[in-house]
Amino acid sequence: MIHEVMTSAPLLSSEWEDTLSSLPVTLDLDHTAVKFGALKRRREISNGKDLLRLAFAYGPCGMSLRSTAAWACMAGLGKLSDVAILNRLRGATQWLEYIAAELLADTSHADFPSGYRLRLIDGTTVSAPGSKGTDFKIHASYDPATGRFAHLEISDGHGAECLTRNPVNPGEIHIADRGYAFAKGLHPIISNGGDFIVRAGWRKFRLFHPDGTRLDLFSVLTEATNAVPIDRQVTIQGRSKSYDVPARLIAIRKPPAAIEQEKKRLRRISSKKGSKLTPKSLIAAEYMLLVTSLPKEDFNTASVADLYRLRWQIELAFKRLKSILHIDRLPAKDPALARSWLLAHLILALLIERKSEDLLAHAPVEGSKQSRCPSTWRVYKLLRQSLISAIQGVWDLSSITLHGYTFWRTIREPPRRRKRQQIPILPSLS
Repeated sequence: MIHEVMTSAPLLSSEWEDTLSSLPVTLDLDHTAVKFGALKRRREISNGKDLLRLAFAYGPCGMSLRSTAAWACMAGLGKLSDVAILNRLRGATQWLEYIAAELLADTSHADFPSGYRLRLIDGTTVSAPGSKGTDFKIHASYDPATGRFAHLEISDGHGAECLTRNPVNPGEIHIADRGYAFAKGLHPIISNGGDFIVRAGWRKFRLFHPDGTRLDLFSVLTEATNAVPIDRQVTIQGRSKSYDVPARLIAIRKPPAAIEQEKKRLRRISSKKGSKLTPKSLIAAEYMLLVTSLPKEDFNTASVADLYRLRWQIELAFKRLKSILHIDRLPAKDPALARSWLLAHLILALLIERKSEDLLAHAPVEGSKQSRCPSTWRVYKLLRQSLISAIQGVWDLSSITLHGYTFWRTIREPPRRRKRQQIPILPSLS
């Protein structure tokens, strides 16, 4: 046994220790693993860093439970069955949530000389294997200034998209699309000292003039032209008078090509649902409607529209999660195991963001007139490969013989009623 562990030592490489050094210095993996019930019995897996490595192996490294068991044997982590790994990871969800929260909290102390911090709000969905619907939602807040997530939360498929899911600090500007256009989510932002820019649908809000009279949106839209957008003060009605939100309504007429494209999209959706498209929907399709709490003295109409257009950056962040980390390829149907798998991906994504920021900060400045920025996508992809290599380690095939029966037991197929089909022996043709 001693010889077996010592022979596996190369797998516990300095690269893995370097990966652990990227975690917050205040994070004690052993203490927190015990505190959150992830490490109850120190049999085989005896410490927090080995348990985290096990979660990474099953999650971002893309191994099955049985492959993870074989790898754990090779890596010297312990002799575990696939069921033992299943139970370990199912019990580690709260601990992994805590690690992700600590990584996010460690990024929120950056200085912002402008006095404002942008928070791009959106969500994405993940489905279990064989599912035709949404099984999990990832709700996120993204900071475009640092290129890092500021908040992450996983809910089941029924979790609603709402601005109240994200913490609000004074000086933050929360930017979201029309899926978040609800009055109940706007009032907490204002009451906590933040501001918002939210795209609005024509049926999303009950809008009033500052004097309390009802605002006729379509009468207002007729005043907009290609050159002069609408920007006027309104009140968004809340659940009660105390929840009313003062805001600016901005209506910007779209270019003709964009108008035609949007109308085609609406007609296609209407045809698919078998519903009738209303004339008001076609009129509203000609405008980009925004509501914002930002003061007009500091942010004119054009600057508000420019800030809203930054929202595409969180779409790219989700695309990196799915195209590079493959967080959309959920293999587990068990809810607790699936949540552990998703959290391991999010933790690795946060570590990549930290290393990416450090790496890009040391990028040389080009002396040419046409400066070219480093590709965040390529940096993210290279760092992902580097971290996966650090987690998995390297070994040679000759070391398999040192683990003997334990290794082969973990990679054999489980007992099945159906016998494996044998390849028939063909007669010689010679």
